Amino acid sequence: MRILNKIAFSWSGLLVLSLLLVCCAAAAHAQTLSEQQVKAAFLFNFAKFVEWPVDAFSGPDDPIVFCVLGHDRVGDAIAGLAGKIVQGRKVAVRRHQSVHDAKGCHVLYVSESHVDHAEGIIAQLRGVPVLLIADDEDFARRGGMINFVLERNKVGFEINAEAIRRARLTANAQLLKLARTVY
Repeated sequence: MRILNKIAFSWSGLLVLSLLLVCCAAAAHAQTLSEQQVKAAFLFNFAKFVEWPVDAFSGPDDPIVFCVLGHDRVGDAIAGLAGKIVQGRKVAVRRHQSVHDAKGCHVLYVSESHVDHAEGIIAQLRGVPVLLIADDEDFARRGGMINFVLERNKVGFEINAEAIRRARLTANAQLLKLARTVY
């Protein structure tokens, strides 16, 4: 039992360390990494800290699909994640103009061009195992799952843990500890 606890601790510690390294590396290279690239790196790492239900994938070789709803520069940076590996799955990136097309997504970033429709997007995806993220100050408070916040030129995030649970997703406790605010 003690060995299993050490293994579980080392895995969660490794996950936290990987997110912190990306954040620290992004801060250290702030002059070379844009804010959009830092946010794309956060999205990639969020996927490392979230578990999807088995039925969210058709099979073990299915990719984890990152989708961008609308257009903005963060979405352009997310496109650079295609082909990377998360949880043993390749990352595929898709762009959509309508939330109706986004039901095959595992991670959905709502761009600035669509945040005005956040309530409708959240309502349409309620209970669907899609990690819903936006760059809108009140997104998590209004029922979204994760939103970015910018304080003193540093990117952080807020989480709505209940919205994540309703979507049948599981967020690692370490991710919740790193959030600036958990609703």
